[in-house]
Amino acid sequence: MRAAYKHWHDVLSTEFFGPEHALQSIVLYLDVEIQQDLAERHSTGTSLAQAVADELIWDEQEGKLFTRIQRQCVEWANSGSSGPPPSLPVLALSVLAATRMASSDGMLKTNFYGRWVQLFGEQAGSYRANKLVHAFLDVTEMWEELHTWLEQTGGLYGTSTVSTGDPYWKIGYPISQALVRGSDRQVLTRFFAATRLRPNNPNQVSGRELLRRLRVWTSGHDRGLSHRLLDEMDYAAENAAESNEPLITSLLRRLADDWDGTLHEPERGHRRRAHGLRLVVADRGSRAEWLAEAVDGLPEAQVSMPGGRTFMLRKEYGGVYGGLETLQPSLQQLADGVRLEGDMLVLEWVPQEVVLLRMHPHLGEWVSTEYFEPGEQHWILAADTAAHDVRTMVEALGTRKVREAVGPVAGWRLFKGVRAVSGTGLTRTLDRGGAHVHVLEPQVRQRAELSGGLRIAPEYRGGAGVAGHYLRGGAPDLRLPVGEPPDGLVEVVLDGRAEKLRADPRIPFPLWLVPLEEGKHRVGTAQSSELFTLHDGLHEGVPPGTGSLGYHCVGGTAARRLTEVESAESVIRGACLPVSCVLPRTELVRSAVLEAVLVDPGGRVLKVQQQPTPTWMRQRGLPEDVLSPCLEIEVPEGYVWLVYRTAARWSVRALVEDPRIPPPTPDADDFAWAYAVLSAADRLRTPAWRDYVAAASEIVGKRGVS
Repeated sequence: MRAAYKHWHDVLSTEFFGPEHALQSIVLYLDVEIQQDLAERHSTGTSLAQAVADELIWDEQEGKLFTRIQRQCVEWANSGSSGPPPSLPVLALSVLAATRMASSDGMLKTNFYGRWVQLFGEQAGSYRANKLVHAFLDVTEMWEELHTWLEQTGGLYGTSTVSTGDPYWKIGYPISQALVRGSDRQVLTRFFAATRLRPNNPNQVSGRELLRRLRVWTSGHDRGLSHRLLDEMDYAAENAAESNEPLITSLLRRLADDWDGTLHEPERGHRRRAHGLRLVVADRGSRAEWLAEAVDGLPEAQVSMPGGRTFMLRKEYGGVYGGLETLQPSLQQLADGVRLEGDMLVLEWVPQEVVLLRMHPHLGEWVSTEYFEPGEQHWILAADTAAHDVRTMVEALGTRKVREAVGPVAGWRLFKGVRAVSGTGLTRTLDRGGAHVHVLEPQVRQRAELSGGLRIAPEYRGGAGVAGHYLRGGAPDLRLPVGEPPDGLVEVVLDGRAEKLRADPRIPFPLWLVPLEEGKHRVGTAQSSELFTLHDGLHEGVPPGTGSLGYHCVGGTAARRLTEVESAESVIRGACLPVSCVLPRTELVRSAVLEAVLVDPGGRVLKVQQQPTPTWMRQRGLPEDVLSPCLEIEVPEGYVWLVYRTAARWSVRALVEDPRIPPPTPDADDFAWAYAVLSAADRLRTPAWRDYVAAASEIVGKRGVS
């Protein structure tokens, strides 16, 4: 190994496989600018191409072209494979050739070998040029050796992103490394966070689905990705009908599988976690707020906006952070984006004109989502500038009972009840295209999935492989993997019986149409399936008969506890609720509340307490996140505000709509009322709350004067 070649090997080893890259996805990206920068910083003296050329054997009588480097690789393997393989400069040079692939100098942008030969200063068609082309098979073996070494070292030097595919599998290796620049790595980790991908991709989101999400994320916006990567995305979209999977899909999948949930920030040691902010539309569409999902292993974090406003976040019920209540979504935030940064966490909302929302399974509110789910209800929040296009798109979809209303943020419209129940209508709408049609694209599923249904209980047993337990007659819908069979038929396997159904894979098939008995059932395709159970009801501790539970009567008074009773006994077995009776309002705060009070207009203050976890829940041995604390209270008539304190701060919540809140009429000595209001004085800025704060300030001020 000549000195120049060894020098370049050491430079590349340090630059791409140093200790700071451990457990990080490694992309061996090298272009002209990076090569020049490395040469200047490390005083290589000799260009990379010349250093490699000096190691080659051009005379066939002395051996094959890469014989010297191959011998060094054999010695390296026999001596323990310490450090990167000696082929590293050759591999880096092949990536340099791939980055120069463009339609110029009389070459097409697909001509890799032309650029490979050009780097060595050879003329196309010459003896030496042909030898470089024919010997490239040896280079592919070097790529495979690098990939194997990275896999075997368990991430000590980084994790491999080396990949290839038909039809150009030999040159696919360097091209896979040339697609993602260093700047792209930073952007892609932001994309993974924004699309709420979990670290190491535990849900096995496919490369095709990641590509679909990336196209949506970049639609109409400059996210800072390189032109080469954007061109590859366009190429993949134009050739989507081909059976060969584009290189970019396998590369995205590798990067996603290796992503540890942090931003690609070498200067910060890759320590900052990242997640995408979600938009919540609550109170039937009248109010908007930001939602930050809690990051595993980070129960609390501090983030700030540009300009210094700081928020302390703490994990609360439902796996979300509390602490963003005072950050109200505005027209500017939706249009320009929001970025909250801290030493350990970054939260970001990327600007978009159209936001798709779906009901959150745990929060019970409409929350922004990454993909359209055919058959389910959605809301669409659209800026006024995009409202006409969305209106036209929804009409083409054929959705019934879509209601349009004023959005919770000025300058936005809200479309409620958007649903695709016809595969033909959805296909027609997607084929028509449009600036915002991407929000209706279903996710690219790689396996059969279940959704909907009347679920009795989820499955808590880890590794049981049961999707859930459902009420008989309310079986879930079956979502099939995306793919258009030539005959339009999909083969579905239910409990071992296969049958071809004429069903659009994008529209869920309702299993409740099939008469199924109680017990376990497996359904899906030959490649993937789901196991679920059906029951006529929950029988745990419940006698088979009816009316066997009641309240014993003693001296004309009903017992306080429900017990089992004999059929002949005189007991209260039910109750009749008059039509005029109104049940008290129930309010829920999804966090651990230290103290809370209800406030009315006339100066009354009612203390409320957080109830402990019920005994029956604790005894069932449910997971900890199921037992997360929350405050659930019944609000008596007349109370209009809930003021409460968590470990982070005081907060206030209106219990009725703002226009219906009566003006405050406290007495001059209602100091407890005044102090309760002032505890959360700056937590809400509505006109009604400002009136209450002013009244409370006047009471406290008079006390100070006396």
